[in-house]
Amino acid sequence: MTSIYLEKAESVHDRLYEILSAALNAPVEIKRTENGKPYLEGNPLFFSISHSGEKAVICVDESPVGIDLELYKNKRHMPVIERFSDEEQAEILSEKDFLYHWTAREAFIKMRGGTLANDLKSTAYYGGNLYFEGERQDVVLSFYDFGFGVAAVCIEKENL
Repeated sequence: MTSIYLEKAESVHDRLYEILSAALNAPVEIKRTENGKPYLEGNPLFFSISHSGEKAVICVDESPVGIDLELYKNKRHMPVIERFSDEEQAEILSEKDFLYHWTAREAFIKMRGGTLANDLKSTAYYGGNLYFEGERQDVVLSFYDFGFGVAAVCIEKENL
C-alpha cells in the first residue's frame, strides 16, 4: 500500500526516519546505492523523497517507488521544454502540463535508481505513458495536485 506524506522541506529527513521506524517497529539505517538512491537493507520497504522550495513529500511502498514534487510558478521550468520530444512538446500547453511531464520523468528515474544526468534524455512521458530508451514502461503512475505544486509517484508494476 502506498503512503504519501506532505512535509516541510527542513524536516523531511527526520520525518522519513520516524515514518520508516514506526512502519517497521524498529530503528532504521538508511543506506545509499552507488547512484545515491536511499534504501533499507533487505528492502523491507521502498521509499522516495522529493523537495521543492519549502515543501517536501515522502512516499513509502512495498514495491520500488519514486516521487517527485515541483512547485508552480518556477520560471526555470519553461526553457527545459526544448529538450523534450516532439510528442511531449505537443502536449505541454501550460505550466501544469509541464509539471506533469517533468515529475513523471523524474519519479520514474528515481524509482529505477538512476540519475537525471544519465537518464533524463532517455526518458519521455506522453499519451499517458512513460517511455525509457523508446520502450513503453509497465509502471503505475499517479499524480497529485496540491494547489501549490504537482507530485508524481511511479511504482514498479511487476511487484504489485
